[in-house]
Amino acid sequence: MPGICPKCLSDLSPLTVEGVQLDLCPACRGVWLDPGELALLRGAEADLPSDQAPVTSGERRLATTTYICPRCDGAFETLEYARGTALYIDRCKSCRGIWLDAGELKRIRAVTAQRRRLTLESPPPADAQLRDLAGTGRILEGGGSSPGVYLFQLLTALPVEVDAPRQRFPWVTLGLILSCVAVFLYQLLGVTDQEAFIQAWAFVPERVAGGKGQVGLWSHMFLHGGLWHLLGNMYFLWLFGDNVEDRLNRFLFLAFYVACGLGAAGLHGALTGDGWVPTLGASGAVSGVMGAYLLLYPRRKMYQVLWFFQFKVSAGFYLFFWLFLQLVYGSFGVAGVAWWAHVGGFGLGAGLLWLLSRLGLVRPEPRAAPAA
Repeated sequence: MPGICPKCLSDLSPLTVEGVQLDLCPACRGVWLDPGELALLRGAEADLPSDQAPVTSGERRLATTTYICPRCDGAFETLEYARGTALYIDRCKSCRGIWLDAGELKRIRAVTAQRRRLTLESPPPADAQLRDLAGTGRILEGGGSSPGVYLFQLLTALPVEVDAPRQRFPWVTLGLILSCVAVFLYQLLGVTDQEAFIQAWAFVPERVAGGKGQVGLWSHMFLHGGLWHLLGNMYFLWLFGDNVEDRLNRFLFLAFYVACGLGAAGLHGALTGDGWVPTLGASGAVSGVMGAYLLLYPRRKMYQVLWFFQFKVSAGFYLFFWLFLQLVYGSFGVAGVAWWAHVGGFGLGAGLLWLLSRLGLVRPEPRAAPAA
């Protein structure tokens, strides 16, 4: 998705170089590369050599202070491509995308070729790279998923991420899942009067509007109406939540999750046709996590199965299509699901993530090995 040139503010245009789609500024001839794209063009495992050097002064460094990343609106840093080369590049501190001025891509490829001739930067054999990547699950033979993943998708129609690296284990996401499971087991095994329990702890819009039952605004996020309701919500929470948590402070992620659940309940309460029907489930909060994921990783790929065929779609396409369905079902008043809670949570999650990124509270994206 082309953006704005960080140097001269012209619109970027797609440019394909050796099968890699870059973004070219037609005015200043600079080039924007997303993380991993320079590595593909260099025929290496990483975008930059391991001996690049930060630049802390000079006109080039001063110029980058005015740059705004065309992908995430982050700030730039200036690096010497490799020590002693006097070749300087600009990299976004947040998403790790790289901006090259006119002619710098050609110089990088020339420097790379020279360093390889001097054995300073020899890539491992192609078959070794494939084995390493296959061992981490980042690529699979034939370009598809494993038979187990395909069978899972065929039976459930659920999406699966192609490659979703993270730097930290998602303890908050796991804790939320375990909390929902524990509450469900208590509902199932420890509650004798299910109807009274739901009325007491679910979100009932008319009761809250009348000044009662405010606890349901919080507790409804941990209640579920059945096993499949629970499993579906927890699957999507794990699918998207681990990567969103990876980009935020853990306490901030927990606050973000709860805020999305409250906002989702608020929109549902405002638009529902029957305010006395109890609402329960984590889907509003999970929808907020999905909205944040859309802003963080719109170009990540996901496997989907339709009519026995498995194919890849971008996370952006999948999430926008999912949001479209919620809007359609909500507009036509399809009963049984709080569609507007999904829409409200999704929108609030995307908005909060945008605000947090503007405040500098979003961590840099983990760097993954380039796709084969």
